[in-house]
Amino acid sequence: MAGKTTKNRFSKALKARRHSYKPDEVVALFRKVDEARVTALAEKLAGYICVNLPAAFEKRQGLSHYRTNPYVLLTAASAMRLTDLPVFAKFLFDSKLYMALETSFGKQIEAAFVGRYPLRAASRWADPPEKVAEFAALEGLDNETKAQRRIESVWREIDRSCVVDGCRFLTSIKSGPNTINDTQVAAMTAAIVNNYRTWLQQSKATYAGLRELHVVLGLTYGTDKTTNNKENQILVKLLDKGFEEEDSLQKPGVLIDSETRSVRVYRCIGRDFWGFIGQPDDPGAADFVFLEVLLALAKALASDMAKADIETRINMKLRQLTESLAGLSFPKDSLPEWLREDFSEDQLFRFAAAMTAFFDDGI
Repeated sequence: MAGKTTKNRFSKALKARRHSYKPDEVVALFRKVDEARVTALAEKLAGYICVNLPAAFEKRQGLSHYRTNPYVLLTAASAMRLTDLPVFAKFLFDSKLYMALETSFGKQIEAAFVGRYPLRAASRWADPPEKVAEFAALEGLDNETKAQRRIESVWREIDRSCVVDGCRFLTSIKSGPNTINDTQVAAMTAAIVNNYRTWLQQSKATYAGLRELHVVLGLTYGTDKTTNNKENQILVKLLDKGFEEEDSLQKPGVLIDSETRSVRVYRCIGRDFWGFIGQPDDPGAADFVFLEVLLALAKALASDMAKADIETRINMKLRQLTESLAGLSFPKDSLPEWLREDFSEDQLFRFAAAMTAFFDDGI
């Protein structure tokens, strides 16, 4: 069992690295970027974005679909002096759009990027075939049975897989440094402890000559110092569950299973994650991939096809929301006298907007 001193040292090592912005270094990375790959990815993304990005907001009709934390809404609207209807509507729309993109569309875009790499390999990152088979076996079952079977899933926590030069890489992708919560820590820790032997066995049965397995916790942005530390907690918990630190000097942050010494577990954050996706067996050779990802997305969003279609749809939604806000008011003479005296029209409007969080319809 790992001692407290070992765990503390390991935890500190995980947070030790610091990424500092150096213009000359970034300029050098730009020289490694492949223009053709960026263009090809941007073209593919442009069509994808036109179809999928509007799904993040198109189903929203009136105020009932823009419900948000009423306490934060009141505070933010007052601090920002949001009284103009179009400005208030844009504030609500932007807030909801950001959250929707972060939780759903962002995940889809990540998958689109990941599937274009590694740079050098016989195959690309893809859904593990074992996971695909697990989900296919659920077809035709009722929802309750499906939910129970998913709990028993061996591959549920693994998002993508690829094989490079006799090594299989499995990754669980989280969108950012604050995405993982305590429930996910417990789920991912249990998944690794309970399934790593099966992952190794099934991998060897599927891929001839496979020597080892790497299980990588990936965060698509952030740095070692800016995470909420949950990904590190997973690694620390594994120190008591059949894993040990492989080499604190040569391979800091890398765990290896004590039984077979064929399964390694570690995490990659931000630039390191995209380097890992770019070339998992040699991430340093793909340290520019995060720039390719950002450039491709920026280029796709700037395309005429994407801009025209999305802006038109967003403007239509903003008009609908503004009209809904316009009808949100209390007849002043219907309110108690103390309310009429203490609250201005603007305050009552913001108050009414906050009240929408407590009703299903009629607003």
